[in-house]
Formats: sequence, C-alpha cells, structure tokens
Amino acid sequence: MTKLPRRIFETQRLILQPYDVKLYLEVFYLIQKNKPRLVHSFPNLLKATETIENTKDFVQNKIFDWNKNKAFSFMIFDKTNNQLIGHFNIKDIDWKKNQTELSYFIHEDFEKKGLMTEALQIVLKICFLVLKFERVFVRIVTTNIASQKLAEKSGLKYEGAFFQDYTTYDNKIVDTYCYGISREEFERL
Repeated sequence: MTKLPRRIFETQRLILQPYDVKLYLEVFYLIQKNKPRLVHSFPNLLKATETIENTKDFVQNKIFDWNKNKAFSFMIFDKTNNQLIGHFNIKDIDWKKNQTELSYFIHEDFEKKGLMTEALQIVLKICFLVLKFERVFVRIVTTNIASQKLAEKSGLKYEGAFFQDYTTYDNKIVDTYCYGISREEFERL
C-alpha cells in the first residue's frame, strides 16, 4: 500500500488540488450548479452535499479518506482564473487486488475543451506511477456518451455492462458500462 502525499498536481491548463475544508462553499456551489447533470451518475455525491453544512462534512470526509489511504479526491481548478471547475475521485481502492475505480465530472461551462482528458491523463499517471496500481476502471452510465468517449480516448477499454447497477439520486435504476486499463496497457500508450 502506497501513501499518496497531499500535494497539488498540475497539467498545462489545470490544477488538481486535494480537497480543502476552507473551500467547502465553492464545492457546494459547483455541485448545485451542475446538479441536473449529476443526478444519474453521482447519487452519493448529491446526497452528501444537499446542504452547505452537509457539504462541509463531505469535504472533511474526503480529507479523512485521503489520510486513511481509503480514497484520494481532488478539486479541479482552471489555471487561467483559479476557478473550481470539477471533481476527480480515486475511490473504492482494493489494495489486495491493487486496483481502483475513478469518478469525475466537470462544470458544464468547461465541457468539450479537452480539460477532462488532461485531468484523466494526470490521474492515470498518479494511479500507475505513484500508487502502483495494476488496474484502473470507471463505471459510466450508459447514457453518458461523452464520458465513454473520454475513457476510450484515454486508453481505457470497454469491459462489459452492469445492468440495473445502481439507483440514481432521483430513484431510477440505471445500467452502466465498465471501462478499464491495466498498468501494462497504460505503459504501452
């Protein structure tokens, strides 16, 4: 099990910063602004951030999870104006199998600019080069075509479907696709 230091990672246009309790209001407003888009893909996130106080607890839990090597969550900032524009989570870590699941979203005003591609590439490097995972995967709601294309563009391969995988924030049952990549496949990219 590798410990990930709490530090900032940068790409050409982004800053990925570990969650900071001082920024819980920004997190709350980012999620509320994007709530209609997140209803089917992020039920637990939406339930945990329904109020400002809940969001503060959510951020504190993200810090706790990081310190316990349970999950590593980042806030994504646009370098040009230092605006919080997204969320990236290395979660459901299985240290015995040496694998993890990723989840992410970006503010709707920043879509289709290649920013999540940058974020995903740096997170994959963190997963394989720093944390030494052997496999990384994402589960994507079947209707989220943009995220499926992002996964494929970043080298993740379709692995299968999960029917009636989970219940959404608005109590609908949705299907997901799983995309994954091994360390060996990542190193060949």
